[in-house]
Amino acid sequence: MAVSLCKGGAGNHFSQHRPPPGELDFADEERGGAVAAGTMAGAQAPRTAGEADASDDTLPMFDRQISATPASRSTPSRRGEDDGRLVGCGFVGPTCRDALDAPRLEFEEFRKQASQLAQEFLCAQDCGGMVASIRALGCSAYHDELASLLLRASMDRKGPEREAVIALLGVLSSEGLLSGPQIARGFEKLVLGWDDLRLDVPDAPGQLVALLSEKVGLLDKHLFARLPEGLLNSILENLRPTSPAGAPASGLAPARTVLQGHLAELVAFKADLERKVKADIFTTYSTDNFTAWLRGVEKPAFHHEVVLAVCLGSMRADGGWLFATPAETSERQRLALAMLAHLSGSEGGFLISEVDMQLGFSRLLGTLTSQTARDECAKLRQEHLVSVLRGAVEHELLPAEFLKSARRMRFGGPAGVEVLRLTQRQTPMHSRRVWGSGDERHFRIEVREAILEYFDSGTSDELGSIVEELHLTESEQVRFIRKLMVSGMECGAPARALDAVAALMGRCWGAEEVRGAFEQLRDVAQDLVLDYPRCREHTTELVAAAVERGLLEKADLVLDGATIV
Repeated sequence: MAVSLCKGGAGNHFSQHRPPPGELDFADEERGGAVAAGTMAGAQAPRTAGEADASDDTLPMFDRQISATPASRSTPSRRGEDDGRLVGCGFVGPTCRDALDAPRLEFEEFRKQASQLAQEFLCAQDCGGMVASIRALGCSAYHDELASLLLRASMDRKGPEREAVIALLGVLSSEGLLSGPQIARGFEKLVLGWDDLRLDVPDAPGQLVALLSEKVGLLDKHLFARLPEGLLNSILENLRPTSPAGAPASGLAPARTVLQGHLAELVAFKADLERKVKADIFTTYSTDNFTAWLRGVEKPAFHHEVVLAVCLGSMRADGGWLFATPAETSERQRLALAMLAHLSGSEGGFLISEVDMQLGFSRLLGTLTSQTARDECAKLRQEHLVSVLRGAVEHELLPAEFLKSARRMRFGGPAGVEVLRLTQRQTPMHSRRVWGSGDERHFRIEVREAILEYFDSGTSDELGSIVEELHLTESEQVRFIRKLMVSGMECGAPARALDAVAALMGRCWGAEEVRGAFEQLRDVAQDLVLDYPRCREHTTELVAAAVERGLLEKADLVLDGATIV
């Protein structure tokens, strides 16, 4: 059933979050590029680090870049410095303390309904009604896709509609329905597909850059310096030499000049980086030399390019993609991951941040979009990329949540989805709890498949490994044991169920969880009897057998015409 916009509250927050008139209203890429590049250039001429005030929100976009050091990291950061993270979690893999997503809808159904709502909103611009409708869907875990849908839909519209979408995203954020990382993921999805996007929206690059304006306030303006070189070149091609970076009386350099300077720095950095990666990582492996060089060039905004270059270097040999023995490939990837671990840790001065790491791997997935079905190297590239991503998760450089979110958002297109799926399957200790759709619905399926596999051909040890990878909470352990025993009774193998419970005692659960499972089993027996008529009798036998095996105490057995726990 299609969802319609709920009426009411149309003007409650709309004006508070609407960007300044005309900020997003440009007719073509020439004007859009000028507005966007001018905004990024700041409100005054570039200053040196010594002249810049760290608390100044008007700090120019292309100031002298100073690499982060342990000392500087201990001081409060400027507002928005960490807003570019694609994943906001502070852990590598989910644990029993991390609640599972519980969306009301399947992802594809949510996407369908959200698309309908987006089109209705662009017509009615009823902000309050849209917020109410989104809240009613009950799928906050999918709101990164919502942000991407809204931004993409607005690109086909004129300035007022685009401003309305920005206002709506601001309201969703203030209402707690949209987080900073979700907005960043929605934006990153469009950035990765900018080349295809401009086929339908010629001025898409300019629109994407305009979203980073500090006046718009939607995203961290510092993300501008992290945009792909190709996207920035596309904007530059459509800028006239006289395109202003701001108001005529501002005294700023033309936007084209500012952008050319930034691109020149980026190209020079990438050229030096390629040489240093080859020499200091894959030839001599000198962490000191590479770290000293990276700190010396003082380009922290380009450090995500380091992650990308190191990963690509681990998959390439001179003259193309690496066709080497498994041992040689493994060694190159080991060197690459060791260097990234060094640079992101205290020994390397934390030169690589969370944002750098996540954006670097996102852009790595983006390289897959250029592959074609006839590309003979495609399979080899995917295998190498899976290996690198697996190592990054296992070395705790990248959170498993990144794999889950990037897969759902389809970073890298169909090839990227397959790479992420395989990576999740190869990192079960970090990913099993959240692979697939990563929500409660899929978690229940995973539990059921694990139990059925055990009764089909598995062993207690294999089942224990799966249970450990699922990182069950105490209540989830109780439910797992209860489902295990019910399945054992249904397939006529209650003794095998007790074998597993006993074998995994102390490893996956304790006596309290086992007792709680038997209590739940007696509670649900009345419901099970409709499908399983002898449920009560078999439950009684199961309890008696558990007492004999020492899984339950004799005091837990009470005889009052029926055995209850």
